[in-house]
Amino acid sequence: MAQWQAMGRRFGLGVLALGVLGLTACASAGNPAAGGGVAPATGQPAPPPVHRLVFALEPPRLSSLEVRHLGTPSGWTVRPMYDYLLGINPESGKIEPGLLSDWAWEPDGQSLRVHLRKGIPFHGAWGEVKVSDVQLGWEQVQRPDSLIGERANWLATLKAIEPVDDREFVFRLNKPDGNFITQLSEEQSGLEVQSRANFDAKGAATFQTGPLAGSGPYQFQAGADQSFIRYERTPYKHWRVTPVFPEFEFRYMKEPSSRQAALLAGEVHMAQLPQDLLAQAEARGMKTVHSSFPGSRVFGSFECCYLKEADNPASGYMYPDSPLMDVRVRRAINKSVNRDELNKAFFGGKGVTMYVNHMYPNRPGWNPAWEKQFQDEYGYDPAAARKLLAEAGQSNMRTSIFVLPLLGVAGGPDLAEALTGYLKAVGIGVDLLNIDQAEVSRVVSQRLYSNHIALTATGANLWSGFSLLNSSLRGPVRFHFADPTIDTMLRQIQGAIDDQKRDALWRTLGDTAFGLHMNVNLFWLPVEVAVNPKVVSGWAFPGTITGSYTHIWYIKAAGS
Repeated sequence: MAQWQAMGRRFGLGVLALGVLGLTACASAGNPAAGGGVAPATGQPAPPPVHRLVFALEPPRLSSLEVRHLGTPSGWTVRPMYDYLLGINPESGKIEPGLLSDWAWEPDGQSLRVHLRKGIPFHGAWGEVKVSDVQLGWEQVQRPDSLIGERANWLATLKAIEPVDDREFVFRLNKPDGNFITQLSEEQSGLEVQSRANFDAKGAATFQTGPLAGSGPYQFQAGADQSFIRYERTPYKHWRVTPVFPEFEFRYMKEPSSRQAALLAGEVHMAQLPQDLLAQAEARGMKTVHSSFPGSRVFGSFECCYLKEADNPASGYMYPDSPLMDVRVRRAINKSVNRDELNKAFFGGKGVTMYVNHMYPNRPGWNPAWEKQFQDEYGYDPAAARKLLAEAGQSNMRTSIFVLPLLGVAGGPDLAEALTGYLKAVGIGVDLLNIDQAEVSRVVSQRLYSNHIALTATGANLWSGFSLLNSSLRGPVRFHFADPTIDTMLRQIQGAIDDQKRDALWRTLGDTAFGLHMNVNLFWLPVEVAVNPKVVSGWAFPGTITGSYTHIWYIKAAGS
C-alpha cells in the first residue's frame, strides 16, 4: 500500500516515471513465436517473441461491436480499433490531443470550436476522418435503443455539432459545461470515431459482418460473441503509434482457474487473476504488471439519505428518522472498520486507502491534508465509535448490509460479513440480506431502502462518481447519498470552464465530503494482470480511468 500511496503523491505532482510499466504478449496455438528478441543485423527492430499476443480475461458485461451500446465497463473490447477526439496519457492520466489537433472555448462559454487532424485514414478503403464521421457517433448515441450508460448525460449536454468544413466544427452545448472536455476524451465512451461511409454501406455492426471501420492502431480481424475478439496491426504506419505485436487477442474465459492454467501452459500470455491465483502464478515464474493508476474502488454506500425533491432542498429528506442520517453514526461506522486488516485479508495489502470517495491525488481538487486528518476522522478506533453512537443516542441501533458479489473483486460476500463483524463489535446490530442483485437495483431505484449499507466496486471519473453516487443531480441510482451542499457545488463546477477555478471548487467539495462521511471509505485497487515474462516486459495503461484494459498498443515485448 505504501508503494501505491507514494505513487499517488507523485501523480499529484506530475507525470509518473513508468519504470517497469509496459508489457507485451505471446502467441496462441497456431501462431508460433516470431523471433527471439535479438535485433537482426540489418538494424531493424527485433521481432517480438510471439506473433499473436493473447490476453485471457472475464467476458465483458456486454459483448457487441455496436459502439452505441458499449459504455466504459465494456468499451475496452473495441478500443484497439478506434481513435478518440482527445486521448488520455497513460503515464500522467492527463487529457492530450487525439484526432483533434486543437480546441478552444468560444466567448459564450458553451461552444467549443475544434479542428480535426488532416489525413487520418480509416481502416480499409473508407477515406479519411472528417466531421461527418464525428456526427455519426453523436447520432448513434441519441438513438432510443442505445444502451450506453452515459446516453442521458450526452443528451443533456450536447445540442448539436455544426460543421464549418471537413475538418473544423463547433460543439454547441445546452449550457456551459466544464466537464465536456473530459466527456470528449477516451476517459468516457460514446464518441469513438467510426466511418460514416462504411455505415452507409452496411449499417449495423455484427460479429458476422464485422465492425464499422475505425482509425486506431489495430484493425479488426475476427471475433465471436462471448468468445474472443482478435486484432491485427494496421498494414501502414499509424499516425500515432505502431504496436509491437502484429496481432492481439482478447480471449474470454469465465473461470479464473482456467485462465491461470492457460497462462501456465503457454496457451495465453496474459491473464486476469484473483489475488490467490495471482500469487500462485508468480510462484510459477509469472510476473504481475499493474495500471499506472488504481482502477476499481471498493466502498460502502449508505442507502438512507434521499432528498424528497432534488431541486428543492427545503422539501427535506424522505427518511429523516433513519439512524444513518446522523453524521456521528456514519463516522462511528467508519471508525469501527479495521482497514489494515481488511486490506491484508482481501487485497494482499495492495489497496490504497480511500480518503475521500471519487478523489485521488492525480485528480482535480486533491487536498493532502485529508491524509493527515484521516486517522482522527475515519481511522480504526472501536472505543471512539461506541462513544459517537452513544452521543447520537444510537448505542443499540440496527442496520442492514447486502450480501452481493463485487464486480471484478473476489470475495464480495465475505467482505460484507467482515464489515458486519466490525459493526457488531461496537454494538451495532446487523441484518445480512441475501437478495438478488436485480431486485436490489430495482428497489434502490425507487428509493425504498432507508437504513442499509451496500458494498460496491466500481470505477468512475470524478464528475460521474459524485453526480451519480452522491448527489441528487441525476435522479435515483444504484447507490445514493445526497446532500444539497454537494449538489450546489457540483452545479458550480459544471458551469466553470476555467481549470484553476474548477480545481479550487473541487477541493472545497472534497473538504465538505470528507466531513460528511458520505460513504464507508475503503480502498482504491490496482488493475493487475499476470504476464509471461518471456513474452511481456511491461504495459503503460491508465486503469479504469479509461475502462481497465486499454492502451494495449503500449504493451512491450520481452527483450525490447
